[in-house]
Amino acid sequence: MASKFYLMNEKGVRKGMNSAEDGFFTQPSGFGMKYDAAYLKVGDLWINDNMELAQPELSGTLVFPKRMYNAFQDFIAFVNAAKSLTLIYEPSGVGVEYFADVDLVSIEKGGYNMRQQFQVPLAFKCKSLFYTEEKFEYHIQRAEREVRWDFKWETRFNDLNYVYFSFHNDGHVKSPFAVSFTGYCTKPILMVYQNNKLVHQVQFNITLQSDEKLTFSTFDNDLFIEVNGEDRKDCLDFTNDNFFKLPQGNCDIYFRSKTGRMNNIVMNLEKYYKGV
Repeated sequence: MASKFYLMNEKGVRKGMNSAEDGFFTQPSGFGMKYDAAYLKVGDLWINDNMELAQPELSGTLVFPKRMYNAFQDFIAFVNAAKSLTLIYEPSGVGVEYFADVDLVSIEKGGYNMRQQFQVPLAFKCKSLFYTEEKFEYHIQRAEREVRWDFKWETRFNDLNYVYFSFHNDGHVKSPFAVSFTGYCTKPILMVYQNNKLVHQVQFNITLQSDEKLTFSTFDNDLFIEVNGEDRKDCLDFTNDNFFKLPQGNCDIYFRSKTGRMNNIVMNLEKYYKGV
């Protein structure tokens, strides 16, 4: 079974590169790791002076066995209409999709291979590492004389004011996240424990009403805190490191409040990989 590749636009619409009708993405390159390094020569030795991860550059050849030039024009139309592009890579036999935000920086002039199939070399510049997406959801739905809890991950809670779940970050860097709380509560707090030690926390000095939702994001390009869409950075204690990311390895994430309970919690997380 072959690996699969897709381009996705800002609306979540995918353009496959895995069929005779849409084209096959072949000879993929640049999916490993590359570092920019500088060295100082000391005698007959070279000492590493600086080493940092290079911006990933991906390339490959898109081959069109059918409809050839028309299929190529369909591809061009999709790319030109997109405001942003994400390359999706599903390695063969793994069952995991890896995402990378990219710019398509080169589409070379097409030609025909020995099998008379139209082929076009492509080159991408990555604007992110490859990442996977995960979501934790905790909902309480009240009906007559009963409370229902609906959640997907291993979760523990009591009947007062807290819930927590375990998260495993097997990525190569720390994980950013976005979380939202909905429902009446006072001074909600998010705490991260690793090896039974508190490593991060952020408290929101605010009282949420039953119809209010607090949303908090620690993504590098989208740091914010809002209540019903309005900026509320004033509820943060800026003597604290509020906009943190989740550590590598295993950790437990707690949601607590002084009074009341957040009836709905949604947390979106991304794991980032230097090479896939």
